[in-house]
Amino acid sequence: MQMVYMCVVLTTLVSVTCMLGDNFVDITQHPLLRALVDNATHAAIGALSGVAFAVQFYEKTTYFFGWLLMFTCFACSSLIDVDHFIAARSWNLEDAANLTCRPFLHCSTIILFLLFIYLCVSCLNYMRCSLLLGATLCAFVTHHTRDAVRRGFWFCPFGHTNRISNLTYILTTIITPYAISWLHGLCRNLIVQQFVGHFIKLNDSHLKDNHGYRYMQV
Repeated sequence: MQMVYMCVVLTTLVSVTCMLGDNFVDITQHPLLRALVDNATHAAIGALSGVAFAVQFYEKTTYFFGWLLMFTCFACSSLIDVDHFIAARSWNLEDAANLTCRPFLHCSTIILFLLFIYLCVSCLNYMRCSLLLGATLCAFVTHHTRDAVRRGFWFCPFGHTNRISNLTYILTTIITPYAISWLHGLCRNLIVQQFVGHFIKLNDSHLKDNHGYRYMQV
């Protein structure tokens, strides 16, 4: 019951943050303030997504590691925009905001790469690494989805998709942390583990309790 209540609260907060953040960006005229509001919205959505992802594993992680997952998602969601300045080779906001093409961290092919690595690491039972990758994946998916409302997704070298609707953006943002945690559980499924076990001999001496994780306290 407590988890259901938290999911409802987080869903509401994410929805409100998405709508208010985008409205503030639209009405803000000053370039610097506009950039700050835009990045702050990315960071806030990342933080809430990090909370939604971390609470799915609160019984399997330490208190500190849960906060680390939240911070990872929050920080990555914000720092992705640093690539604007790297691509512009300047710390001038005007140069960064007026690039002729999208910078490298906004290539959504990165999401596919992260997803592949995340699934592999999850199947191999490395708890901490897989969850940190999951938090990072949450950050990239939510950041790129928000940008896709204006520009679509950029899957290099295939090109851009059409822009997505606001409803698709909000629903995808809400679902993302739960979908990524579900994929982690799927990788821990007995059938999947038996399939993986045919190729990799797992070291049972490193497993914690009955969860089947290679787990290290943090």
